[in-house]
Amino acid sequence: MLPLRLGVHRVPAIERVVIQTIVRLSAHDTDFAWLLVDAPPYDALLVDETTVGGMDDISRLARVIIRLTRAGASEYPDVLERPIRAEKLQQLLKRIGDNLHGERLPHSGAGGEEMKIEVSDSVRFMLRRWPSALLLGNDPGKVRMASLLVRRELNAIELAELSEQSLSQCATFLHALRQAGVLELYPEVIVPRGQRHIDLPTQTRSPAIHLGRGFFKSIRRRLGLFSA
Repeated sequence: MLPLRLGVHRVPAIERVVIQTIVRLSAHDTDFAWLLVDAPPYDALLVDETTVGGMDDISRLARVIIRLTRAGASEYPDVLERPIRAEKLQQLLKRIGDNLHGERLPHSGAGGEEMKIEVSDSVRFMLRRWPSALLLGNDPGKVRMASLLVRRELNAIELAELSEQSLSQCATFLHALRQAGVLELYPEVIVPRGQRHIDLPTQTRSPAIHLGRGFFKSIRRRLGLFSA
């Protein structure tokens, strides 16, 4: 069974040590497939809910966000209540691990038809959240593509150029992300030619300056060039 990666974010040092000890001591259990890691990718990220304001950016870092909070203070499903108890953390991680290991890689749909990713500049993609380590498979190319997609919207061609991967590799990875439910699609809206309206700035000319003969005569007179 491929190990799952657990991260810890903004958790007090003493509680971080408790979590680290529980995870390390649980390693002998064959049903416990978690490793505590210090850097992404994460399969699950344990966050102190009391010290984090917005969760939108954090939710992109991992497939599952575990909220550490005081008893009865959160209504989310993946919650670890204080004080941290070994059996509670183990049960929570085992349940999450079972769900993540049940996640399937891309497969053909009914009748052998697949949801194909359009390799063009007409559809842009962005990650809703960080994909699981099972999907990334410790592949540096996939990690690079995921890192780009978690920050901004890209089409398949842009993703291939920035990640230095082939278009076929990008399309396969995008398809896997879509099947896993972690990818947002943003089709480009194309305006029909007949409905396009471009306001061009009106070109203005500087007013011409007309100088009369009297003006030049006065200059010639002052320079002593005027002849009667």
